[in-house]
Amino acid sequence: MILPAILASQQTHLNTLAKDWLDAGASSFSIWANDLPLATWPDDRTAVPASIVAPIQVNSVQIGEFRLSGLCSPQDRHRLQAQAGLIAHIARLERDLNSMGADLIDTQDQLLALYGLTQATRNYIDTEETLARLAFETARLVKAEAAFFLIQMKGRDPIIQHYPQPLLSEDSLQRYIGAMKESRHEFLFSRGSSDDQAQGIRNMLMVPIKVRDAETAVLGMLNKLDGDFNSPDIKLAGAIAEFTGAQIENVIMHQMNTEQARLQTEMELAQRIQVHLLPQEPPGVMGLDLWAASWPASRVGGDFYDFIIGANQPFTFTVGDISGKGIPAALLMAMTRTVIRTKTKVMPMPTPQVVMGRSNQELYEDFTKLSMFATVFVGQYDPVNRRLLYANAGHSPVIYCPAGGEAQLLRADGTPMGILPTSLSKDQWIDFQPGDVLVVATDGFSEARNAQDKEFGYDHLTSLVQSLANQPARAIAENIYKTVSSFSNGISQSDDQTLVVLKGVGA
Repeated sequence: MILPAILASQQTHLNTLAKDWLDAGASSFSIWANDLPLATWPDDRTAVPASIVAPIQVNSVQIGEFRLSGLCSPQDRHRLQAQAGLIAHIARLERDLNSMGADLIDTQDQLLALYGLTQATRNYIDTEETLARLAFETARLVKAEAAFFLIQMKGRDPIIQHYPQPLLSEDSLQRYIGAMKESRHEFLFSRGSSDDQAQGIRNMLMVPIKVRDAETAVLGMLNKLDGDFNSPDIKLAGAIAEFTGAQIENVIMHQMNTEQARLQTEMELAQRIQVHLLPQEPPGVMGLDLWAASWPASRVGGDFYDFIIGANQPFTFTVGDISGKGIPAALLMAMTRTVIRTKTKVMPMPTPQVVMGRSNQELYEDFTKLSMFATVFVGQYDPVNRRLLYANAGHSPVIYCPAGGEAQLLRADGTPMGILPTSLSKDQWIDFQPGDVLVVATDGFSEARNAQDKEFGYDHLTSLVQSLANQPARAIAENIYKTVSSFSNGISQSDDQTLVVLKGVGA
C-alpha cells in the first residue's frame, strides 16, 4: 500500500514527471504495482507494450515499476531508473515514517506528537517551507515560546527559519552555536545571562542536526512555557532533529533529481533543434553524388555541415568544427552556420575566400570573448568546368582521391576562424571529374582512440578513403564510420564525428 500512498501525496509532481516524458516523445508513461496499473498518462491510454521498465525496489523487494512506451535510448533508460530510485527512496521514507508511527502509538504522548509532525511535513518539497513548518510544529510539540532552524550548506547562504519571530540577536545565536559545536552534543541552559534575559530569553535547548554536506545544522527551542527543558524534551528534540535531517536530505535529493530531469529534457530539446538545423537530405547537384552525416559525442556538439543553393549562384557546401563541446559549442555552431549561409546568399560574388573572410569578420569578436574558435571548410562546385573551388580555415582532415589515383590530404592555408581578425584563407581549386572523391571530415575520426590508446590517425583514414573510393558517397561515409567505430571497439568517442562526401559522376 506504500506506492498508492505516494501516488496520492505526490500526484502533482508525478503529473509533471509524466508531462516531461510525453513532451520528450513518449507515447505513454505509467506506474504499476502487482502487475496492475495504478496510474497512466495520457489518461485515455490503455495497455501499451512498454519499451523501458524500471523497477521500484525497497530493500531488494519490488513494490512496483515505471513503464515507458515510445522511447528506448540508453539515456532514457538511465533517466527512468533514476526517477524510479527517487520514488523508492520516498517509499523507504514513507515506510520508515509509517513504522515510526506504529511505534509512537505504543509510546508516550510526545512520541505520538512526533508522528503528527511527520504527517504535517510529509508533502513539503521546498527546504524553506519544510523548515518553517517544522519550526512551528516543534514549538507546539515541545511547548516552547519559539523555535528556529539554521542550515548552512557548503557554498550556499545559510537558511534560517524562526517561529514566530527571532528572539536571539545574530551575535548571540552564533555564540551559542559555537558552544554547541565545541560540546559536540545538545546545548541546554535553564537560566539565561543578563544579556539573554534582556532579550527575553529565560532558557534554551539546541540540538545538532545531521545533514549530509552541511557545515552547520541546528534546531533551537526558546522559553519553555511550563518551566525548564527536561530529559523528555531533549529526547523529543533529538527525534525531531533526526527526522529533520532525513527530511532535508529528501528535499535536496528531490530538487537535484528534478533539476537533472529538467536539464535532460532541455538537452534533448537542444539535440532535436540542432539535428533539424543540419540538412536532412543532400540536394541533387548535377555531376555530384553527395552524402553527409554527423554523430555528436554528447547530446549536442559543435560540428556542422551545410548545403547552400542560391539563385544564379554555384552550389556551396560547408563543414565546420567548433572548439569545445556541449552547449557553448552548439550555440556557436548555430551562429557560425547562420553567418556563413547568410554571407553566401547575399553577396554577389560569394567565392569561398570571400565568404570565409566576411564570416570571420562578423564572428571574430564573439569567438574572442568566449576564447573559442572554429575550423571551417567552404567549397563550391562548378558543374560546367567540373572544378571544385575551396577555402580552408584550419580544417582537417580533408581528403581528395582522384579516380584511380592515390588519396591525399588537402592542407589548410589559413588559421581557424576566430583566431585572427582577418582571414588568411585563399581560394584554391582542384579538377573534379567522374570517379573523383572528396571527404571533408572532422577530427573526431582521425583522433578516435582504441583501448590501447592508439589513435586512428590521418594515414589510416587516408588509406581507408582510397580503398572505398569506388563506392557511392553514402557507402563511403557509412563504411568510414563503421571502420572507425570498430577500431575504437566500444571506447566512447571523445569528439563529434561529422563528414561530407562528394563523388564525381557522369552527367
